[in-house]
Amino acid sequence: MPEPLKLGLIGCGKIGQKHLQALVHQKDFVLMATADTELERAQAASVAFDAEAYSSALDMLNHETLQAVIIATPSGTHKDLALLSLDHACHVLIEKPLTLNYRDAREVLNHAQAKDLRVSVTQFNRLLPSVSRMLQVVAEDGLGRIINGGISVRWARPQSYYDEAPWRGTRSMDGGVLFNQAIHALDVLLQAMGPVEEVFSYAATMTHQIEAEDTVAGTMRFVSGALASIVATTSVPNTNLEERITLVGDEGVVVIGPSAAEIEVWRVGDEDEQAVQRELAELPARPSWRSHGDALVDFAHAIRQHTDPELSGQSAIMSVAVVEALIRSALERRPVRLDEVTSS
Repeated sequence: MPEPLKLGLIGCGKIGQKHLQALVHQKDFVLMATADTELERAQAASVAFDAEAYSSALDMLNHETLQAVIIATPSGTHKDLALLSLDHACHVLIEKPLTLNYRDAREVLNHAQAKDLRVSVTQFNRLLPSVSRMLQVVAEDGLGRIINGGISVRWARPQSYYDEAPWRGTRSMDGGVLFNQAIHALDVLLQAMGPVEEVFSYAATMTHQIEAEDTVAGTMRFVSGALASIVATTSVPNTNLEERITLVGDEGVVVIGPSAAEIEVWRVGDEDEQAVQRELAELPARPSWRSHGDALVDFAHAIRQHTDPELSGQSAIMSVAVVEALIRSALERRPVRLDEVTSS
């Protein structure tokens, strides 16, 4: 067993806690330090690991010799913290989304490439058994030519969710429902359907007192000619309704849902749909930290093997570009080509 990699955690809030839970169950990393703008929170996170606690990422990086960091802070801070960490020779695992615009994402990835460091993003729904099986079928042309698809993320987020953390619901730190809630499903759709050529969308803030949109309905035209829809909202009353991903090929159909861990429809060749669903249902239950654990395993393997992680920043950047284009379309009330975003 190789020596564990020396790791720092930046951000010890709600998502940081998920990373801490995952770190308890793995041997790839040893947590050396934690950092949070609230020092007491960093100290609380550090106790179980006998780690040092800091009130700023810069202090942590200046005082610790680290090989990698996790960035689990509000989305609008990801770019600056990633660049800072890369400048201190650290590989970076960034909580989704990579950044809140394509230009910042490109800057981070270019900086990492220049320093020969890895950047990974927790777009880990790709690694779920349901989703990985679907993506494998697509890679093997099991659905034939993909002609249509879509995602539907209809979740419940009460006003109290936004009120408990002032950055939530802001344009500059949260980014809205697409960046914060729908990004996982969109990422999966893009992995399956390929590059997008043009988008059009409507967006509105329907039920919350927030700056960014809580509801979006849009369409995407892919370079392949395929068409897809995207619906996302945090305005569902009481409890989450669905996170569905649909792929329609000229030879088959797959629907992931009503959650990302389930298969609702499996029309693939002569495979038995009920048998596939039963096989998935019989897998051991996944604890809430497991997906973050999967991301850590992928991250460590990439560092040690000097290769790109499966959840690489490069593979995640298109979801940033597509969301940026969808938001621009809604604000400017016109179709937006992806090259308007990626060439700017």
